[in-house]
Amino acid sequence: MFKSIFIPTTEFESGPAALETALLVARIFDGHLDCGHVHPDPAQILTDAAGFGFGMMAPAGFVVGDIVAVIEEGDRKRTERSKKIFDAFCKRENLEHVNTPPCPHAPTIAWHEFSGREIDILTSQTRVHDLTVMGHPSLGEGMPRDIAGALLTGGGRPLLLAPEKTPSQIGQTIAIAWKDSPECARAVAAAMPFLVRARQVVLLSIAEHGKVAIDSVEALAKNLRWHNINIQVRYMANDCGTVQDTIIKMSKDEKADMLVMGGYGHSRMREFIFGGVTRRMLAGVELPVFMVH
Repeated sequence: MFKSIFIPTTEFESGPAALETALLVARIFDGHLDCGHVHPDPAQILTDAAGFGFGMMAPAGFVVGDIVAVIEEGDRKRTERSKKIFDAFCKRENLEHVNTPPCPHAPTIAWHEFSGREIDILTSQTRVHDLTVMGHPSLGEGMPRDIAGALLTGGGRPLLLAPEKTPSQIGQTIAIAWKDSPECARAVAAAMPFLVRARQVVLLSIAEHGKVAIDSVEALAKNLRWHNINIQVRYMANDCGTVQDTIIKMSKDEKADMLVMGGYGHSRMREFIFGGVTRRMLAGVELPVFMVH
């Protein structure tokens, strides 16, 4: 059950997709939305910057007080924008503000403010919520993708990536991009509250290096049928250019409104440098993507 759903307010800047997609989930599970806004800690930022040699690059006459003032002013403006978006969303959707569970009038919503290093706080909040929803990460290498990657690998909980355009529904036809791996197994297990409610689940298996793990696919399909899930299996050769393109094409062909997949990541330098499939999904597709690392 996805009763507690976390949405970082960093997503508000790119549009309403994260909030609106999170509300779709909350309506399914009678859930609660926690919106988390992080105020930067100027002292921490300056400490981090010093470690990267920022002091040597600062313009002449530029003092610490100036830097702190710029940080605080930027935070004030960002907080005002995020709070306005939040308030307008609550009014439009007629959502009740609740901070203490339980509440019989779900879905409900709350606004929370924190101070400190953003990725650390958002990761910590992800760990104590059932689901975190983020909007369409940027196609470049900016902060939105860094945050999504950090939450996926460090949060220990499912991450739902909302598309740029909010879907009209979610979880009616679900595609599972299956690979015989621990990451995919964890993703399927975590998505079970969605899967058992779906009208149809389509298990996608894509040949890599000319091989399809038929035994694994059929075993998973059998297990899901024990849960009375209406499941279909689709096999496809990787003839669309890349694995991620094939996954997207198959999902569209099946008219899926949600994709479930494992998130793969490994790097000695940064946890959130991913292989091609996950990086493409973090760049955004046209349907919500449910991921677990």
